[in-house]
Amino acid sequence: MLYASEKQQILRNILLVCIWLIVVNGYALLALNRLNVTPDSAFPWINPKIFKTEHKWNLIKLHAKWDSYWFLDVAKNGYYMRGENEFANVVFFPLYPLGVRLVGLLTGGNLILAGWILSSLCLLASVVLLTRLVQRFHPNIDPLWPTIFLLIFPTAFFLNAVYSEAMFLMFSIAMFYFAIQRRFWMAACCAALASATRMAGVFLFFPLFVEFIQANGWRALFTRSVLPLGIAPAGALAFFLYHYVKFGDFLLYLKVERWWGRDFSGDIDDLDQIVTHSGITNWILEWGFTIFGFAAAIAVLWKLRRSYGIYMIVSMAIAFASGGTFGIGRYCMVLFPTYLLAASIESIPAKSAWVLTSSLFLALNTLLFVNTYWAG
Repeated sequence: MLYASEKQQILRNILLVCIWLIVVNGYALLALNRLNVTPDSAFPWINPKIFKTEHKWNLIKLHAKWDSYWFLDVAKNGYYMRGENEFANVVFFPLYPLGVRLVGLLTGGNLILAGWILSSLCLLASVVLLTRLVQRFHPNIDPLWPTIFLLIFPTAFFLNAVYSEAMFLMFSIAMFYFAIQRRFWMAACCAALASATRMAGVFLFFPLFVEFIQANGWRALFTRSVLPLGIAPAGALAFFLYHYVKFGDFLLYLKVERWWGRDFSGDIDDLDQIVTHSGITNWILEWGFTIFGFAAAIAVLWKLRRSYGIYMIVSMAIAFASGGTFGIGRYCMVLFPTYLLAASIESIPAKSAWVLTSSLFLALNTLLFVNTYWAG
């Protein structure tokens, strides 16, 4: 049962998200049309004829950049393979494109609008869940602050873009919310949905396992109560099974991921491609995200809940090992315990410094994204 004050806190945070959506998208539209920028030169593979900026007063289309086109491709055309060593959309998990396709039935087939709406709704749901999590299990934290830190994270614009980050964030918070309540069947179902959204959802098994052991002890692993743990990676396993049925290869995802440059070969950052000032700057920013992510994970493990810290460390380690620092800003963004950590800071100067720094980098990455520059 929600108390009146708790309802007010939830409504306050929902209003904050609505204000954020108006402000950040107004800024994005102005930033797109104010600047006449040359094509991004951070990486040699960015073809200026393909990745070019269109200056239009179209609020909807500015939400579809980079990987958005692959999600939209899956939503429109389903999965397919091309030739050997060629990019294919089979590495994009199905739940978000499926959601885009369903919402597209309500938008007259406009899939970009559908993706924007879906991501925004998932963001709202994420904030509600985050607020409830704080209210129930972190009473010493003002529920407003985690939402603020989430919305000003440097790559937060992706939460309302045609990307799966907001949906994954929603399911991951829900998994923890139910797991801490010892409602392991619900938690496992949320983990399974997260694993059907992004590969990182598989790693939710680890915090779920930790919460299960803390609640029931090791002996419970030999009882029926352990059954929910087997559901956690079901979404990813079902996706891999689909690959086997349609393409004859259960491990097709891992194979095609190598063609995308994400593997465990140890070539962590393609240093030979960093030859321009923008490339060097991007390399510095992504290493900054990497250092920040690991430092936050250690701090969370030390100061907050053990399952939070384990989840963050495993997620950061796998992301870094499989792809280096490339795009790691988005991986950091969905690790929500970071915002609990930030909200628990008592020093006003330290908290203010975080807010100011993060807001500036959010403005930078939003500017980059809408102008078809690599961001996060």
